[in-house]
Amino acid sequence: MWFRLSFIMLTVALQTSFPGNNPDTIRQRYGKPLSESFLVRPDVVVSAIYGPSGNTCELAITPKQSDVIFTMPGSSTMDDKILAEITEELAPKSERGKFITSEFLNIICLPDNNCVGTRESWENLSIYRNSGETGTRYEIIRWKRSECGEKIWTQPH
Repeated sequence: MWFRLSFIMLTVALQTSFPGNNPDTIRQRYGKPLSESFLVRPDVVVSAIYGPSGNTCELAITPKQSDVIFTMPGSSTMDDKILAEITEELAPKSERGKFITSEFLNIICLPDNNCVGTRESWENLSIYRNSGETGTRYEIIRWKRSECGEKIWTQPH
């Protein structure tokens, strides 16, 4: 009897001692997440990074590579029409503010030299779109809020 009771208590203790078992235990232990990822289309993921107040600072729109967290960006591309729909859902033109400028970027990023793209600057945010030979690899939407800082990403993290 004591053996069974000890085994049951040990099993319960082990199940509750690992905070990574589910999102609730992670949040209870560490607080609100700094970032999250969402499946917005069957093959497209949006990763959100939040500022201290909880407002979104950055959204990285990428193709769903696999179920593995750490994959190399740029190995697949997205359809531009679908990407435009997602961008409009996440950052509608009515909320971007006044359009400021658009520019083509041809930056050398070693080792793959994969930083060619465009950037649109709006009053409230900027949108960087990284393009490859076969289409758009990823897009970064970054809000111009003081809590978000001045960092402009060219690679998803």
